[in-house]
Amino acid sequence: MGLLLGELMMEIRNGIDRKLNPRSTEPRQLIKAVLEQADRHLDVDEIYEQARQHSPSISLSTIYRNLQRFKELGLVEEHQFSNRRCYEVTPQHKHHHLVCLGCGRVFEFQCPATGRLKSRIIKEEGFLVTEAEVQLVGYCPECQQRLSLEMGKTEKISSREEVR
Repeated sequence: MGLLLGELMMEIRNGIDRKLNPRSTEPRQLIKAVLEQADRHLDVDEIYEQARQHSPSISLSTIYRNLQRFKELGLVEEHQFSNRRCYEVTPQHKHHHLVCLGCGRVFEFQCPATGRLKSRIIKEEGFLVTEAEVQLVGYCPECQQRLSLEMGKTEKISSREEVR
C-alpha cells in the first residue's frame, strides 16, 4: 500500500543526499559520516576532533555551518544536555533522553506517554503540539553506586572525628 515509515525516511534522506550532492563537499560528507558512525550524542568539539583525524585542514566554522545546514534539512537533531549542545542523526523512531549528572552520559528511552499527552493537550487546550522532548536528569546506576560508596566513606570519617 505504501512505504513503511523507515523506508520513507530512507527515501527522504536519499532525496536530501541528492540535493546535497551537486554541492556536496568532502567536509560535508565527512561530518555526515562522523555523525552516522557515532555511538552516542556528540558535541561540536567531538565532531571537530573526529573529523580532523581524517581531514586535518577542516575548520570549526565548517563544522558549525554544516551542522546548521543538516538541521535545516532534518538530517540531524540538536539537543541541550546540561551545558553541552549535542547532535545526533535524526532517529527513525522518536526517543527521549536521560542525562546523568555524575558522568555526563546520555541514555535514550522510549516514552509512549508523550503521544498520549500531545493528544490530550490538543483536545483539552486546542493547542497543536508539533514537537515534544522529554529530558530527565539524575544519576545512572554506576554513579549512584559511586555516590553511595563516597557517602559511606564520609559518614565513617565523620563518626571517627566525633569519637575523638
